Amino acid sequence: MHRKKIYSKKIIVHGALIIMLVGVLSFAAEHWGEGHLSVIADWIKASGNFAPFLFMAINVLGMVIMIPQTLFTVVAGVLFGAVKGTGMCLLSMAAGSAISFFLGRFVFRGRVLKRFRHDPNFMKMEMLSREHPIKVLALSRIVPVVPYSVANYLWAATGVRFLPFLVMSVVCLIPETVFLTAGGHLLSAGVRKGTVNWEMMGLAGVAALLIFFLVRAVQRSIEKDTSA
Repeated sequence: MHRKKIYSKKIIVHGALIIMLVGVLSFAAEHWGEGHLSVIADWIKASGNFAPFLFMAINVLGMVIMIPQTLFTVVAGVLFGAVKGTGMCLLSMAAGSAISFFLGRFVFRGRVLKRFRHDPNFMKMEMLSREHPIKVLALSRIVPVVPYSVANYLWAATGVRFLPFLVMSVVCLIPETVFLTAGGHLLSAGVRKGTVNWEMMGLAGVAALLIFFLVRAVQRSIEKDTSA
């Protein structure tokens, strides 16, 4: 029980720290950088469909080359809002995960196995993926023992099938993505307009609770299966 709480809190605290970092940078850009945050936000609104697609392309590329996705997710909330930002991030994760999976399975599998074959986390992933692939995929996405973009390549080197991998990689990231984009949206409203969006505050709180209970539910299910 104690370990489950630690895992849940670690995810939420990690996300909160990234939101705070982006908040400091956003405040600096807006108040000490001659309103650059507002300029960027206004440019995005005026650019139509170009800016979201450019952002998603950069996000996909970042995932393929294993840049941490948390920062992208918060920035999406700052620049595009919680609803649009969540949709963009989930689409980017789906595309980036798919590309990484195929690269990891058909191009870099030998290198991945050579590098991680004896890594404890990888060995555990490979063992559990044979017995409980869906549950372990879910847990690895909800509880990022290794960074999301790195895990894509590790999963590709196991025997897990592509479709379950892709579905769980996106679906299980919805609460965390909502939490981070809502946090980014709150930052944007606070820094640019000096207001608090209580609806977004509530949405971020609900997402954090979902993360907490999902972690506990999936871990309990795996522990029950492995002890049976």
